[in-house]
Amino acid sequence: MRRFKVRIGEDEFEVWIKRINRTFYKVRLNNESFNIAIREHGVILPKRIERREKKVEVIEGFQVKAMLPGVVAKIIVREGERVRKGDTMMILEAMKMENEIKSPKDGIVKQITVREGERVDVGDVLAVIS
Repeated sequence: MRRFKVRIGEDEFEVWIKRINRTFYKVRLNNESFNIAIREHGVILPKRIERREKKVEVIEGFQVKAMLPGVVAKIIVREGERVRKGDTMMILEAMKMENEIKSPKDGIVKQITVREGERVDVGDVLAVIS
């Protein structure tokens, strides 16, 4: 991450910026983290994310894991909802492409461990199915 000091009027802020890929940046300002998407048309879309230091306690069941690094663009299912093998559970945006995360088996969604806008890495648990 690159560190910058920004002065606005009398106030000084410390800003950390890390480039994730061509489109996404992670920005930390005053201990708050954001994912920033810079689109071709120049619009900047900030989304507040939880700090990665917080570990999610995964309940027992079949873990649906991220197969590639990216950003959770949309969560389609809810906890307690029944899913069938092949149902789309969420959309993961990676390298300017939307990737459908499909249910690997029939069951009930017991837990969703991510939020829209959150950055995930390979192997991160996205959801749990029983």
